Amino acid sequence: MKQLLLLFCVFIASTSSAQNNNTDYNAAIHKLQAKAVAVAKQEQDSAYFYLKTSIALSTQEKQWDHVMDAYFETYNIAFFHNNLDQRKGTLHTIDSLYQKQIDYFKKTNLSLRYHNHINYYYAFHYFRLNNYKLAKKHFQNIIDATENNADTIIKLNKSFLSVSYSYIAKMHTDEGQYALSKALYQKNIRLIKRIDSTNQDLLFSNFNLLAEVLKKEKKHKASNAYFLKSFRYYSAKDSPNTIMSSCFNIAENYIALSKIDSARFYLKHAKAYLDENHIYNTNYHELYSKIYSKENNYPEALTELQQLISFYKNKADRTTNKSLHLANGYKKIGALQLKFNTPVPALKHLDSAITLFTSDTIKSSINAIHLLTTLQLKADGLNRVSSYESTIKTVDFAITILDEIRPEFRNNTDKLFLIENAYPLYETGLQAAFALYSKHNDNHYIDKAFKYAEKSKSALLLEGLLSAKATEYANIPESVIEEEYHIKNNITALEKKLNTNRSESLEDELFNLKNTHRVFIERLEGKFPEYYNLKYNSQTLSIEGTQHMLKANTMLISYFYGEHAIYTLAISKNKKQFLKKPLSAEFTATINTAFRMLGDPKSEVIELKKRLISLHESIIKPINHLESQIIISPDGVLNYIPFAALVDENSEFLISKHAISYINSATLLQELQRKKENNGHMLAFAPAFNDNTKLLPLPNTIKEAENCLIHFKGELLIQDKASLLNFQAKSGNYSILHLATHAVFNDGSPEFSYLAFTPSVSTPYLLYTKDLYNLKLNADLVTLSACESGMGTLHRGEGLMSLARGFYFSGSNAIMSTLWKINDNSTAVVMDHFYSNLSKRHSKSHALQKAQLSFLKANKDTPLSHPYYWSAFIISGHTEALQTPTNYNLYILAITTILLLLLFIKFRKKLT
Repeated sequence: MKQLLLLFCVFIASTSSAQNNNTDYNAAIHKLQAKAVAVAKQEQDSAYFYLKTSIALSTQEKQWDHVMDAYFETYNIAFFHNNLDQRKGTLHTIDSLYQKQIDYFKKTNLSLRYHNHINYYYAFHYFRLNNYKLAKKHFQNIIDATENNADTIIKLNKSFLSVSYSYIAKMHTDEGQYALSKALYQKNIRLIKRIDSTNQDLLFSNFNLLAEVLKKEKKHKASNAYFLKSFRYYSAKDSPNTIMSSCFNIAENYIALSKIDSARFYLKHAKAYLDENHIYNTNYHELYSKIYSKENNYPEALTELQQLISFYKNKADRTTNKSLHLANGYKKIGALQLKFNTPVPALKHLDSAITLFTSDTIKSSINAIHLLTTLQLKADGLNRVSSYESTIKTVDFAITILDEIRPEFRNNTDKLFLIENAYPLYETGLQAAFALYSKHNDNHYIDKAFKYAEKSKSALLLEGLLSAKATEYANIPESVIEEEYHIKNNITALEKKLNTNRSESLEDELFNLKNTHRVFIERLEGKFPEYYNLKYNSQTLSIEGTQHMLKANTMLISYFYGEHAIYTLAISKNKKQFLKKPLSAEFTATINTAFRMLGDPKSEVIELKKRLISLHESIIKPINHLESQIIISPDGVLNYIPFAALVDENSEFLISKHAISYINSATLLQELQRKKENNGHMLAFAPAFNDNTKLLPLPNTIKEAENCLIHFKGELLIQDKASLLNFQAKSGNYSILHLATHAVFNDGSPEFSYLAFTPSVSTPYLLYTKDLYNLKLNADLVTLSACESGMGTLHRGEGLMSLARGFYFSGSNAIMSTLWKINDNSTAVVMDHFYSNLSKRHSKSHALQKAQLSFLKANKDTPLSHPYYWSAFIISGHTEALQTPTNYNLYILAITTILLLLLFIKFRKKLT
């Protein structure tokens, strides 16, 4: 970083365009500057004296560019000597000079360069203080002022622009926002290739930074592919610092890949360049600690970390944020001691780290991340010493920090990463709550456990729904809403183009558009505080609120699938239960085998039922007094299991006595119950596919869709009319949407899973998951009568990232979907019964229960009784009976009839 600053200083001083015809003046200035540079490293006061004299002479001559250059030299010397007061004072003077003499600088064509240089100094100053918010602001000032200029101007400011991208990306990396960070590095690499393709130093620097992100994402092979190239490049240039840095990163990846010999080789190579006072000694000790830890050599691993602490205490006087480096060192020792099951000393070191992190006066985002992970470790340690009450306090503190930093994560991929990394925190809290509940039988601990379970679930989905709600309730002008809608639509269109045709120009366009959207949202949140508060409302529904929401015959069963145990919280109107089942490899294998067999109509029914009985005994039977209506909030691999097919000790399916539905969380269910009503009409689609497409014909879908409309008023669109354009135009006007079509799940990119409409040469016909985020529905029910429409990539807390889930973002409050490739004929039968029941004002879950039982009864003792044919269908969301205008008319008629009857009785009594 110091080298970068000196590079900028020389660059600015050597390219000053203002000239002075006074030969004596010029000679004097050059002489004073030469003297200052000559003594700068040994005698900073003398250097300042020469520069002050230079500044006085230049001020007298009104040569403000020379004045500015002298101040830049002053700042660099102060930076070299770690003189914070001198740096701050000089920086403010530079800024003031620039503002006062802005017209002068504009005349010399140096205005942009000086603007960028000043912002760079401010940004770097705040970066070293870990004040990332202000650092990002000043780096962004450079980008905003530079990137939209002509290439000739950009080339003159390429270093400022490239470094600004790199530093902002680096800060995002530190904060755990890896997707955003990678996008910035890739943008920067494209910029360098376009503007300065011969600058290999800058290019490899960005390759290294991109590799660092991949390392943090645990993509160690991909990371080392970059680092090894950089190592060869820097070795050829004999650049000690960059060689050492590459070696350390390569070694760290090899340690993670358990290639210890390779790691030792690169550490030995780095050691050859390392003197005893170099700050990189801390990297060396940390990595050797990891090697010894891998080899289960606890004493040596601990010794290496103690040496790291000793170095920071005794030899790192010039290091900025020394206390925070020490805090991280203590955290690493605590983590090591927990790994080797020595929780008492671990807790002491973790407390030391927490003390240092919480003393941060800037309250920086990076320190908040470090504090959060330290609190997670402490909570684990407290559980190990059975200090459960302290665990609860620690987990609660960590959750407040998590809620504070969550709004800073703008990218969905980064949000998912944050959620998944916070998951162990909730498990630790549940473990403590269960231990305390078992000991004291106090329902307070069930309430606490329910809070942790709710906090762990569907945070991303809830944020999406709350964002839509906030837009509605915060009185945001319609023009602003439309502007965001168009930006989001353009982003989606570009992403779909890039999915089939990679192009650097398209990638740049997408990057710029996403950045425009981020800036738009930040301004929106700043201008409308109510929107911000509603969108990031972190409150979850309590047990009391859940019981108030549930009907008398209903039970919510919320599962938490942890690393060590499954926790079950069963909540009904007047009861609450808290159960724990330790996890085993055998249990996980039973789930995986059962799911595979359920999706195969040829699997052996007797063997399948054995596994379904085993699962019932583990996760349903321990619950007392199951209600007739069950709402399952699954977690982990339990998302793959249709609970309707579980078999009890009497060899009966669970569906035989219980109507079953699904929901991500109780808080989400509460949100979905607030949906608006619609017209109660159905829109049904049955697209046509032929042999000319990759999608096979579906011979029974038209009959299926026709049968659905026997039970509801509405519109049927088949063959060419079942187009994507018609869906987009009409779907917002109906209460029920029925899509009998193909669904294709994209395991590699879940957001590019799609539903197919009738193929067209001239217009799009695939509805991607990504499209659903921009779709506006008001549906009471969406039925996805298609293969695997409920399947998706499993993310901790968020569940399956499926097509079905995408319809929640669109505005649906209940979704029927499937868990595997379904049979076309049996689907038509089940759907017919389902809609018949639904039209009789049964709840959606009860309507599905009756439909599945009817199918089972009709196909008893035939191969069609196999759960493959009927149990793939699951109903999720708000599953109460459809609330249509017809329903309300009947209610009004009934109430009026009763009132008239009462009046008649009263009138007759008076006559009597």
